[in-house]
Amino acid sequence: MTPPSALSLWLRRALLALGVVVLLLVAAGAWYARGFDAAAVKGVAIDWMQTHRQRTLAIDGPVELALWPRLAVKVARVSLSEVGGAPGFASIDEASFAVALWPLLRGEVAIGRVDARGVRLTLLRDARGRRNIDDLLAPEAVSSASGPASAPVTPDGRPLRLNVSGVALADVRVRVKDAQAGIDGEVLVKELETGRIASGVESKVRLAAQLVLRAPAIHGDVGGTARLTPDLEAGLLRLADMDLVFKGDVPGASAVEARVQGGLGWGFANGAIDAQALRVALDANAAGFKLAGSTLAIDRFAYDPQRKTLAIKDLALRLRGSQATQPLEVDLDWPALDVQANALTGSALSGKTTRGGALPLAATFRSGAPSGSFNAVRIPAFEAVLRSDSAARKLGATLRADLVLDPQRKSLALDALDLKATVAESGLPPIALALTGKASAAPQAVGWALAGQVNGQRLGIDGQADLSGAVPNIKAQARFDALDLNAFLPSPPPLAAPAKSGADVPLDLSGLRAIDGNFSLRAESLAVRQVRITDARLDATLDAGMLRVSRLQGRVWGGSVDGSAFADARASRVSVKAVASGVDVNALLRDVAQKDLLEGSGRVTVDLDSAGRSTAELKSRLRGTAELQLRDGAVKGINLAQRLRQARAALTQRADHEVKANRTEKTDFSTLSASFRIADGVARSTDLDVKSPFLRLGGEGSADIGKGRIDYTVRATVTDTLKGQDGADLAALRGLTVPVRLAGPFDAIDWQIQWSGVATALLRNQLEDKLRDRLGLKPPAAAPDGRPAAPKDVLRDTLKGLFR
Repeated sequence: MTPPSALSLWLRRALLALGVVVLLLVAAGAWYARGFDAAAVKGVAIDWMQTHRQRTLAIDGPVELALWPRLAVKVARVSLSEVGGAPGFASIDEASFAVALWPLLRGEVAIGRVDARGVRLTLLRDARGRRNIDDLLAPEAVSSASGPASAPVTPDGRPLRLNVSGVALADVRVRVKDAQAGIDGEVLVKELETGRIASGVESKVRLAAQLVLRAPAIHGDVGGTARLTPDLEAGLLRLADMDLVFKGDVPGASAVEARVQGGLGWGFANGAIDAQALRVALDANAAGFKLAGSTLAIDRFAYDPQRKTLAIKDLALRLRGSQATQPLEVDLDWPALDVQANALTGSALSGKTTRGGALPLAATFRSGAPSGSFNAVRIPAFEAVLRSDSAARKLGATLRADLVLDPQRKSLALDALDLKATVAESGLPPIALALTGKASAAPQAVGWALAGQVNGQRLGIDGQADLSGAVPNIKAQARFDALDLNAFLPSPPPLAAPAKSGADVPLDLSGLRAIDGNFSLRAESLAVRQVRITDARLDATLDAGMLRVSRLQGRVWGGSVDGSAFADARASRVSVKAVASGVDVNALLRDVAQKDLLEGSGRVTVDLDSAGRSTAELKSRLRGTAELQLRDGAVKGINLAQRLRQARAALTQRADHEVKANRTEKTDFSTLSASFRIADGVARSTDLDVKSPFLRLGGEGSADIGKGRIDYTVRATVTDTLKGQDGADLAALRGLTVPVRLAGPFDAIDWQIQWSGVATALLRNQLEDKLRDRLGLKPPAAAPDGRPAAPKDVLRDTLKGLFR
């Protein structure tokens, strides 16, 4: 709603402008006594407005003027530009009014019925207080750009008294944009009718209007009747027998239907309010609650910021409605409060809250007698006790604090806050919470600084929220000795029944649009499901649905992780960059991907990006890079060295040998490195390099992450052999490359040893060895990188020996 200071400023300017217009019309009446020429009137008015105000006045309809017994004016199709000639400031389809001449001699402006229809007006004020009507007000009539305006006066210096016999307006549209007051939108007065308007005179008023405001976001219809008594000299408006109804949406609430009845006095000059026998009936949807049949009754509410007075008598609030179809009731009673600057008397407040349904809730609250002053109304010993007891949840909480109200700033503070709560919910570990500190709330801001324990673990949380924008902007910092998020999460499914690999889970990031802000988390230890992180650090910002995690650090999986992340709710896009150093890769894969494929420790680097509305879409659109550099580990699923020792039988049959992955088998390695380029959910690698005491592995292929399948060919080369029963079989393969194809779903990989591609090379190798032995030649030297000489090198060196 418009602040009282802004409303009073606009109202004073409007009254002043009306007075100036009336005086100009009276002067025009004197000129009329010499003769009236409508064309001349138009020309004079147009020229004067262009010369003195640099505005373009257009009068496309007739101008009618009568002098006796009253000065009567009637115009049609009139428009006025902004300064400089830009169109759109004001226009009138038709308007008429009359001014009695004799009362002017007594210092009274007596206007007959004012009729206007089809009025369009634009009122602007920038952040520096400059308005688009300032030039229309004579400089001598304004004491300052923002201070109180002087009322029009008679020639002898007495103030003019306004007396209007009635007003009838229809189809009046006012465009308002006030940067200082934060108002932007339109007000459409469909109909406004009043009786006589004069200081101290009561008049019946009937209104039908529509509000279409972007800031504050108010959309709806307002209308009703009241009896209006203005006191223009004192800057007061009094409404009696008020019966006003608003239907529409306001910030924080929709489907609002509010009816206000009673008496209300408003000091538009100083912002004072005096309500008598006020009753408000309210239906609305707000913050997950549906209110129906709610009422606020108050015998008297008086507030005067200049005199620093506040009075409340017999306040009774009754909220009735539901939350998620569960019935809800809130009662608040405050019999009396009387604040006179630094003197304060009053009674304690009390109330209760109940919610029914499967998870019932009951709360009572009360306080001690208030004390303090106008700027700090202290309500001591406030205590709220909350209880919930059902098969699914047991909750107990007690909040104690001293409430401090500042009526002038419209703020509430909770000092010496002490909260103790216990929660036991089905499927979750019990929680015991104890917090102390302070909190504050104002119409556009909330702040808190709390410390305490959760399940015996110390924590500290502080921050503030700015509520002035379209969404809250929060700055919060949290510090924990130990934070176990599993205490707030449902129990995970048993490991014996893992989720299906093809299961698709919807991804909804719309919650990121709910707030903006900056967030910081520090925890000596952090638990999320089976992941245990020490020295956890997280810094993040949230802006217009875009979450940026600039720091994501901690010690986990036996090493450390340093990364960043990004999520965009608008495009349903996520990305992550991270380097994990010295980590146990088996623990990492189990926790992150629920896969048991590798063992070893080392460095893992990822730079991934994807977009989608479900996990399946994210996997199928994944792109980026990943790198592995491991040591002292194993590839799980097959013992390749053992399978190669069976070379003699396999080569005799010259048939490929397929082996199902076996979780109990593994191929050890001393080092492993590989890089992957990922596009459209498919990761491709061409640089696998695995070393072990007996094997050297290279390879290339792809892994379809979206479909959960692999197609990869490993080239295994024997570099050394064991002594013993199987040593001869393995020695026969020394220097040869055995293709091994990995294919199938990640959870059931088939290993195919392609002996058919090795038999010929093995036979050639054996013949070369026999030839070399017969000729007494030494075996060729190993390759520079330590690998055994290739068969072609053996044959080349053998032929050289024959021709020496």
